[in-house]
Amino acid sequence: METDAEMQLDPDDVQQPCGADHAVLPRQARTRQGRVRLLTLDHLDQRTAAAKAARSLVAHLTSDLGGDDQLSAGERELVKRAALCGAIVADYECRWIAGQPVELNEYLAAVNAQRRVLVTLGLRRRAVDVTPSLADILREHQQP
Repeated sequence: METDAEMQLDPDDVQQPCGADHAVLPRQARTRQGRVRLLTLDHLDQRTAAAKAARSLVAHLTSDLGGDDQLSAGERELVKRAALCGAIVADYECRWIAGQPVELNEYLAAVNAQRRVLVTLGLRRRAVDVTPSLADILREHQQP
């Protein structure tokens, strides 16, 4: 019995890229027998702006959480998912700003998915002290 990763795909079922803004899967996407091979982000062109932004977000989130040696395997996976969601959200936003049609439901679903992953990782609200200091109050009263 073949696993999902080794199932033969009918060429008619495979969606072909339809423009310069769609990436073509690398040659490593299939085995010599034509079976689908599971890909990782490392298989894709790392020079694109989206890949750079996702990698940067992975690095920042990892740093925020105490560094790579402090993360569990599950946390590392969630950091990757949050970064990929961020790249998808940024793509939607750029397309909207450029005047292209964007499915609002898909955009909001991606934003919500990223928010949920970030909350799971420990996104939290921080209280900010807005009370003026005694020195600020005295300075205001001394000014003519």
